[in-house]
Amino acid sequence: MSKKFEFREISGEKLQKFYDDFQEEKTFLQTENFARWRERCGERVFRFGIFFGTELVGVAVVQKISTRFKTFLHCPHFLPIGEGATMAFLEFYKKFGREEKCDFVRVSPLISCDFLPIFRSAGFRNAAVHLVNPEKTWILDISREEDEIFKTMRKSTRYEVRRGMKCDFEVRVGNSAEDLEIFWKLHTATVGRHGFVPFQKRHTKFLLESFGADAKIFSVATGGEFLSSAVVIFDKKSAFYQQGASIRSKLPASHACLWTAIGEARGRGCSEFNFWGVCDSDDKNHPWAGLSRFKRGFGGREVDFLHAQDFPISWKFFPNFMLEKWRRWRRGY
Repeated sequence: MSKKFEFREISGEKLQKFYDDFQEEKTFLQTENFARWRERCGERVFRFGIFFGTELVGVAVVQKISTRFKTFLHCPHFLPIGEGATMAFLEFYKKFGREEKCDFVRVSPLISCDFLPIFRSAGFRNAAVHLVNPEKTWILDISREEDEIFKTMRKSTRYEVRRGMKCDFEVRVGNSAEDLEIFWKLHTATVGRHGFVPFQKRHTKFLLESFGADAKIFSVATGGEFLSSAVVIFDKKSAFYQQGASIRSKLPASHACLWTAIGEARGRGCSEFNFWGVCDSDDKNHPWAGLSRFKRGFGGREVDFLHAQDFPISWKFFPNFMLEKWRRWRRGY
C-alpha cells in the first residue's frame, strides 16, 4: 500500500522539536510557547502533526476562536512543507472545521504567492482582514559583524543609533510584573497618540508567562522617565519585535531600545532580527507608514507571504466577511 499523508494530534514536545529543527521560514506562531499562550488567553488549541507514513514532515498549531458573531479555526504562519503536504492539509483542515462546527477556517501561510493556485483549487479565498499575522515583514541579518550591520543602515538611523550610545540612557531588560507596568504605561500613551486597537494587558501578561526567558521587555529611560519599550520574543534562530511603545521625545530612545534588543539577540546566537509587520514602502498614508520607515532604517530585506486565506463553511462567513472589510476600511488599511 502506498504511503499517504495523515494528521494526528501530537505532544507539545514533538511540536517544539520539529520547529527547532525546521530550517525554512518559520516564526514563533508555530511553537509550543505560542500554543500555551493562546490557551492561557482562553482559546482551544490543537497541535497537529503531518505524517507521511511514519515520518513527521510538518506541524500545524491551530486556534479555535469564538466571538459573538463567529466561530472559526486559524492556523497562523503555517510552515512551508511542500505542495503535496499543503494540499492534503487543506482538505483535512476543511473537514476538521466542519467537525468543530465552525463558520469558516483561516490559514496564514508562510509561503509565497506562487502557492495561491493550490488554495484556489481547494476553495479558499482572500480573507478580508488586514495582515492578521505579518504577511510583509522586514528581516535583518545579525550574523555579520557589527560594522557590517551599521553599513547597511539608513544614514539617519545609523546616526541615531550611535547618538543613542552616547546618551546617558538607563536600559532595563526583564519580563517581570514591573517590566510589564513600564511597557503598559507607554503602550497606553502610544494607543492614545495613534488610535489603533490595543492589545489586552492580560494577554501580554500571559505571553510573558508562557514564553518565560524567551520573551523580554526592553525599556529605555533617562532621568528616571521611561521613553521607549519593546516586547521581543526569541527562538534559536530569530528575535521577533512583537510589540513596541513610546512617548514623544527628541532623544533616540526607540533606536537605543531596538539596538539593545539586537545586541541581546546576537548574544543568544540568533542570526536574524525579525521586525514583524511593515506596510508597502510607497504607501505614505498607511497607519504603519512611519513605523515601517523606522524599521526599514535598520537595514535588511523584505519578505512577502501569501495573504491570509479563508474557506467558508456556514452562511455566517459572509456577513463577517463584510464586517471585517468595513473594519479594515475604517482603520485606514
